[in-house]
Amino acid sequence: MIEYSTGDPVWRLAFRCRGSIIPRAGLFALPAAILAVVLLFLDEQLAEAREYVGVSAPQATVLWAAVTAPLFTLISFRTSVAMRRFWEGTGLLHAMRGEWFDSASCLMTFTISAKQKHPERVSEFRHTLLRLMSLCHGSALDELKNNETEDYEVIDTRGLDADTIAILRQCKQLNFNRVEVLLHMIQVLVIDAQEAGVISVPPPILSRVYQTLSRGFVNLLNAKKIKDTRFPFPYAQLSAAMLLILVFFTPVAMSAMIPEKTWCVLATFFPIFTLFCMNSTAEELEMPFGEDPNDLPLSLFQEEMNSSLLMLVHESSDHIPRTGKRAIKDFMGLMMSLHDTRNSLASFYVPKKRRGAISRNLPRGRRRAKRKSIFNHDDDHFTEATEQDSEGDGAGDDEEVRSRFSDFSSNSRRNGETKVVDCEIKAVDAETRTRLAVGLHSSAEGLADPGVQAVS
Repeated sequence: MIEYSTGDPVWRLAFRCRGSIIPRAGLFALPAAILAVVLLFLDEQLAEAREYVGVSAPQATVLWAAVTAPLFTLISFRTSVAMRRFWEGTGLLHAMRGEWFDSASCLMTFTISAKQKHPERVSEFRHTLLRLMSLCHGSALDELKNNETEDYEVIDTRGLDADTIAILRQCKQLNFNRVEVLLHMIQVLVIDAQEAGVISVPPPILSRVYQTLSRGFVNLLNAKKIKDTRFPFPYAQLSAAMLLILVFFTPVAMSAMIPEKTWCVLATFFPIFTLFCMNSTAEELEMPFGEDPNDLPLSLFQEEMNSSLLMLVHESSDHIPRTGKRAIKDFMGLMMSLHDTRNSLASFYVPKKRRGAISRNLPRGRRRAKRKSIFNHDDDHFTEATEQDSEGDGAGDDEEVRSRFSDFSSNSRRNGETKVVDCEIKAVDAETRTRLAVGLHSSAEGLADPGVQAVS
């Protein structure tokens, strides 16, 4: 999918070639405009033929309107249908990913209580679930393509046992759906973990995982409905036939109505160009799953899913958050902190490349006060604040914080605007991500590797 900013200059969008439908529309509009000029040069020779056929200026106007009006209606209908299919497709893929990630996150959380008793079993369960879920999501996206290439990023499929890989290889030979096989494997894995004591939650809570897995699969089937159901052929055929009629009829009608060559060329070119652009846009959006420039970025969806799954096996994923000694716990203090929280990211975290731009947007009294991120372990500010929390008793901190919140909130109200800097906190450290990312490779390579043999 082509990424662009809504604030890009008009000329940059107009002359961008990748994914553009302008060249295709120009292939039909430009010859029609040339034909209109030729008819004007031959106007005297064609005068008798026009009178014989009855194509005078008033009649040409009526005939051209009769041809273009239903064509505009038909192409507008096709474009609206294509837009609905496109937005429904992207919504279904995001919903599928959300449901399956929620299932994986819940299952990881359900194993926390058994982590101390059975650390090896918990680790085995988590890493098996990680690989199956990554492969399941990638296989689902691959099914939506017109041609299943099995070229998508997955997490260490070679880490699965040989029997599991053999079963997955035989899916196509036995005419099995690989996504259904993987979902069934995940459900069997969950039941086995529950019986082994790795998952110790009440059955009603565990059943929620099966519901989210099911809803994710339903979203996949709804997305496949878009792939399997094309725009009706009669509508597509009628649109193509009327567009071809318009290409030949418009030069004849415009050359009869407009004697000036320049205006005749423009009047011929733009209606045909616009209708062909609309029709080509509808064709691009009707099938949002694939590898064309205007299709949805399926590979990016898979990369985001893998990144989310890797987060679940990070060493800090089971961290239990708590409040610090400087936490404000009285009602009025929390009410005052609301004004400062809206600017908390701008005051605590300013990226190095954007510090100059951010400082210009902050109130004048705070432009020189550059605070480092509280999330950076290498910053002195973070170390000093941590030491004060661990060594001090917190006496007098509430009054200091309230005073700071009050001053800063009054500055924010005086300036009349709030600036917030979006920041991304990467929870996966370099060592763990590198170790697991080594296993990210094409699933086709992992499942078709002749070196991986099943254990008979």
